[in-house]
Amino acid sequence: MTTALNCIIVDDEYGAIEVLEGYVSKVPWLTLSASFSDPLAALNHLSHRPTDLVFLDINMPDLGGLQLARLIQAQSTAIIFCTAYPQHALASYEVEALDYLLKPIPFERFLRAVNKLKSCLTEPVPEAEKSEPTKQLFVKSGSQIHQIEINDISVIRKDGHYIIFQLPGKELLSRMTFQELLSLLPEDKFIQVHRSYVVALEKIQIIQKQFVQVEGREIPIGDAHKDAFFQKVNYIGN
Repeated sequence: MTTALNCIIVDDEYGAIEVLEGYVSKVPWLTLSASFSDPLAALNHLSHRPTDLVFLDINMPDLGGLQLARLIQAQSTAIIFCTAYPQHALASYEVEALDYLLKPIPFERFLRAVNKLKSCLTEPVPEAEKSEPTKQLFVKSGSQIHQIEINDISVIRKDGHYIIFQLPGKELLSRMTFQELLSLLPEDKFIQVHRSYVVALEKIQIIQKQFVQVEGREIPIGDAHKDAFFQKVNYIGN
């Protein structure tokens, strides 16, 4: 029995996503974890969740498919480019893409591409080659995408439509919702303590009933988050 492949789709055209989702559903040994129209959201998903295969568009806003592929090249993730532009085929070999499919993609061509991975599924991955959990987060600020170390983040706060990351010696501002932020953060390292604040657990210095102290700053604990917070940190006291 073939082990199931865990895959995602990254394309800024919803029609193309629907076609690929239909193709994936026809292959019993493919499991679709998620589909993304935002390549940066896909990059952060790939940074924290092991993925066997990515169906990746090339021409996308903010972060192109080739750029995304280079950022995940060190991971053991196979890439199949799905694009309407044949001129990028040569560049796809530079990032060791498994295949390069031109839209509109016939199902038979799609199936031939994914079949290339079948032989790899029966071969166990040596312990030394297994991927370590990624310790980076990719954050868009203005027109730039910043790679930041998860362990460098101490406090994250909401300010209107923006999220502000407190990093060593600086702050990084990004436009996103709190829900989007929480979906990117590893739950074992961060906790929301207030409707406007998330803190890194390992950076907490002092805990009191109404606030936590992180690197000398007092961060309020909101009533709606108290029970979950004190349960997570195993707080004991009066």
